[in-house]
Amino acid sequence: MFKGLWLVVIVGTVFVFSSLWLRYLYLEDLNFPDYNWNYTINHKETNNSHITPSDKVQLSLLWFGFVFWGRYVNDWAMASELKEAYPFSRLSDFEKEKYNAWIAQLDCPITDRVIDSKTMDQTLMFNCTSNYLPEASKWFEVFGLANSHTSNMDGLNGFRTTREYLDKYNIQYFGHFDKQYLSEICEVVSLPVSIITNQEYKKTSDYRFPVAICGYHNTFSLATDEQLSMISYYAQYFPTFVVPIQGKEYPTTPDGLQRQEFRKMIDKGADVIIGASAHVVQAAEAYNGKLIFYSLGNFIFDQQFSEPVRSSAVLNTKLTFTVDDNLQKYLILGRVCQKFADFCLEKAAMLNLQRPKFKIQYDLLVADNSNRLAKKAEEPIVSIVLQRANWSAVLSQLTEEL
Repeated sequence: MFKGLWLVVIVGTVFVFSSLWLRYLYLEDLNFPDYNWNYTINHKETNNSHITPSDKVQLSLLWFGFVFWGRYVNDWAMASELKEAYPFSRLSDFEKEKYNAWIAQLDCPITDRVIDSKTMDQTLMFNCTSNYLPEASKWFEVFGLANSHTSNMDGLNGFRTTREYLDKYNIQYFGHFDKQYLSEICEVVSLPVSIITNQEYKKTSDYRFPVAICGYHNTFSLATDEQLSMISYYAQYFPTFVVPIQGKEYPTTPDGLQRQEFRKMIDKGADVIIGASAHVVQAAEAYNGKLIFYSLGNFIFDQQFSEPVRSSAVLNTKLTFTVDDNLQKYLILGRVCQKFADFCLEKAAMLNLQRPKFKIQYDLLVADNSNRLAKKAEEPIVSIVLQRANWSAVLSQLTEEL
């Protein structure tokens, strides 16, 4: 009897310690290069941080609509002395130094295939070549890939090539053209922050903060409840933005189905919804105190046939965090969440992190793509777009603390 009991105790002890050891090895293996997990567990690195509880951590993100340098944008660029720099040559209007990251929806795959603009126009099968990436990477930190065109060049093969090119130029990305790839709907991206000490504002790359962005390509089918539930998993731990592509092209008012589906995303835990698919600016709304911007429109694009397709909204979301022990852990985690599919959600769960509270403020800029070049808009375009977005009324209804 006692022999049997001792055997149970020994087997149980071996099982427990084996499980703990395997968990430790698993954590060490989750793409944490040159990182000592003991520091995280013992919080030594947190204690050595130069950020104090009296400081504030700020993350200012500038969101753009569609970016596309294929078809006629490429023709215009090649006809210019600036060549590949041409589509980006007026982006300094938006004062990049004021923001921690720029995020846009990339409306094409990136491959080495050369397709003339007439063929792209006739087939609506888009491609962007990689020679623009040295310039694009100067401006954009993150691209969304969940849309109708990132599958245009050989489906998954072209999509993988796109990701490989973005990796090469250190541009993070999120989303998939096919929602069936459940684990690739949402991604944690890691972005540099600013530190506010005694009212002094300082941008730094020493600290990075992880946020979740989910992309839903709903052009041909709506997301299932299982697919929408991916939002909830990430929203438990991270500020969570959702970028859906859904609805008819060109109407400046969202339809009932858009409202229904985008509101579901808020109900699942999203903090902000930022759409783009209409190729024009659509009205925004406040839903349960949170922002739904149904479409930002075209930013860098070759459509020139009307004012609505030439103008776009540019959304600034400014998140401000109070520093505490929990936030310090997120800043440590942020150092190792810059690669695609790097298990940052799992890491946050295993470290038992608590979703940080933050204040969020919004500002809306207006872009004008007339005369074939994206730039900051002037009047009367600014007033037209702000009115189209119903921005003043919406802004007054948004909750600041999330």
